[in-house]
Amino acid sequence: MKIKPILIEIAWLLGCAVASYGILVIILGNFGLGISLHDTYFVIKDQYYLIWLSFVLASFPIYFIKESRHSFKRRLPLFIFLILGLGFSSLIIKVSFIFLFLPEIGKNGWTVYPPLSVHNRATTNILPQEGFLSIFLTPINYLILFQITVISLMLFATYKYGKSMNN
Repeated sequence: MKIKPILIEIAWLLGCAVASYGILVIILGNFGLGISLHDTYFVIKDQYYLIWLSFVLASFPIYFIKESRHSFKRRLPLFIFLILGLGFSSLIIKVSFIFLFLPEIGKNGWTVYPPLSVHNRATTNILPQEGFLSIFLTPINYLILFQITVISLMLFATYKYGKSMNN
């Protein structure tokens, strides 16, 4: 194998890594983007998952668009795309465990302080209506749908690669 395609792919991956890390620093850093909505601090214990997640979020669509222009005929970029997709799927699984162990994220309605018994009964109807949308459109279902989409894109890419190898 020639060295030029490998260097091109390394340059693409480094470009994605630098761009995703830069965007992550801008979003989480102190560059005047901090909006103080209330007096709650969010402490992130381990930022390595955020760095990997931002890298995969930036690289996966870029590689999909880049390789769809070549009809998924190149082996090394397709391999990198599939590795990014597997990493993306594993990160979605990790995030879904967070949503499973935090039951208050999936609850319908809000918690109001002071309690509702203090307020007038006419103004306390803040809970969403029960129905199809409130039952099935939960954060965990969005993550499952997103994971199905990622796996479908990976299967589509491998199908196109196999079809191009048969011709």
